Amino acid sequence: MSRLAQARKPWLWLAILTAALWTLLPIYWLLRVAVMAPVDASAFPPPLWPHDLHPAAILNILGYGYTDAAGHVFEPSGQSAQILLGLYNSLIVAVAVTVLTILIIVPLAYAYARFEFKAKTPLLMAILFSVSVPPVSTLIPFYVMFTELNLTGTRTGLVIINLTVTVPFVTWMLIGYFRNLPPVERLARIDGFGRMATLLRIVVPMSKSGIAVAAVVSFLFAWNEFVFATALVNGTDATTLPTSVSGLMFLQPQPGQLAASLFLSLLPAGLVAYFLQRHIADLGFVDVVR
Repeated sequence: MSRLAQARKPWLWLAILTAALWTLLPIYWLLRVAVMAPVDASAFPPPLWPHDLHPAAILNILGYGYTDAAGHVFEPSGQSAQILLGLYNSLIVAVAVTVLTILIIVPLAYAYARFEFKAKTPLLMAILFSVSVPPVSTLIPFYVMFTELNLTGTRTGLVIINLTVTVPFVTWMLIGYFRNLPPVERLARIDGFGRMATLLRIVVPMSKSGIAVAAVVSFLFAWNEFVFATALVNGTDATTLPTSVSGLMFLQPQPGQLAASLFLSLLPAGLVAYFLQRHIADLGFVDVVR
């Protein structure tokens, strides 16, 4: 190992440790408050470690009561039904947006990356413009249009409006990925494959790393979307988890219940990233961001 590499190694570990603390400390703090007794959760200065596990907040936010060893009864939160409804709706919307985005952008990005056609450059600029426009700037036009179409307060409307953001963004990301793939089209044509068969049987298996990244990006955006959900579905049967949690914050709940609801909102997104991390960490991801 060279002297330069030896000199960089301590700084590298320091950077990794700093990034890990920056990422994991807020998650640990939420979990810590969620499993502490209400008295300890509101104590100052706050203890670094919980004295004992107290699952009342987590059970209450899920709609269950809890009685501790001292006989104290903790009733379910009045907002537990709204939190669970938001969790259900967010899962449906995020999964639907992810699946539809992948089905749309894979052939779209492949066509832009591999083929030449009329008005290709203006259409690419239109996609780039769609990515650069802040979503909040389209909120009022979408609200008026969705009101006329009776799509406000529905999961369908929320899926459609999320697609207007995920499709152009992820398409732009995957175009660069497909451009870096080996030119397999001619070899596939020799073997008798058409364009669609080449895409489905050769290009898609080669591109699973890039598609996995696209799926994670689409899921996380739909899962965390707040502005459109607040304007279109908040207070209806299609309310999502971010809007449900934001409503809980204004009711002055127990700190443990608020922390439990926030931690609950992190779990699905974390599980999606965890199960797809093998593809995200693949060498192909480097080509996406290069």
